[in-house]
Amino acid sequence: AKFSKKFDKQTGSSVKEEKLVAMSDTLTLLEGHMFKELKEVVGEMINETMRLKPVLPRGWEGRKVYTIGCFDLFHRGHQNVLLSLREFGCFVVAGIHDDESYFQLKGKYTIDNLETRMENIKPFVDQAFVIPSTDPEVYIQAMVSQQDIDSGACCYGRGDDMLEFPSRPWVESVMPVHFVPRTEGCSSTLIRTIYHSEDESLRKKAAFAKTRYDGKPIDDDGNVLKLSAKSKPLTAE
Repeated sequence: AKFSKKFDKQTGSSVKEEKLVAMSDTLTLLEGHMFKELKEVVGEMINETMRLKPVLPRGWEGRKVYTIGCFDLFHRGHQNVLLSLREFGCFVVAGIHDDESYFQLKGKYTIDNLETRMENIKPFVDQAFVIPSTDPEVYIQAMVSQQDIDSGACCYGRGDDMLEFPSRPWVESVMPVHFVPRTEGCSSTLIRTIYHSEDESLRKKAAFAKTRYDGKPIDDDGNVLKLSAKSKPLTAE
């Protein structure tokens, strides 16, 4: 462009203008029609996305959502629940049972230790606290401020596989409780039995078994296929 401009100035010609006219005839892109059309299409897509976006509840941006779990063998079911909690508030707080309280609650050892389980939930929550007891009530009471209770800035959420969860009476007395659908065909018991049982026949049965409403594998009589209560799980070398 500088060369043709200088040439035109010295010779009195109009090479630059002629070249620009020729380019505009062959390169319609320079006129901006394609960009305008693309902008309109993208704008329509953005508007449609905004129309489909669910309406968040009033006060969402200032509400904390509490939940409690064990989160052993973290799977897509856990992930879906934690992601769903964002529908009820912008700040998610998760309580997680330590290894000893897990054993006392379930009568079996964890596959993942506390540190691993906390690391697994970290990308999906804003804050986590440890519960070193089978009864979580005193610990969630310590986490929830009276100010949040009085202002309605807190609620509780969890999967619908355990409606009568520990501490529900107190929780329900101070904040709303929300249940989200569990993910079908997915459970820690199923994963544990298939991949961590020392009993090869049990592993095979679990791998091809039917699952009940909570994703746990069952035999023909409806009994849950799982590791014996206090057996050590099979671990990788």
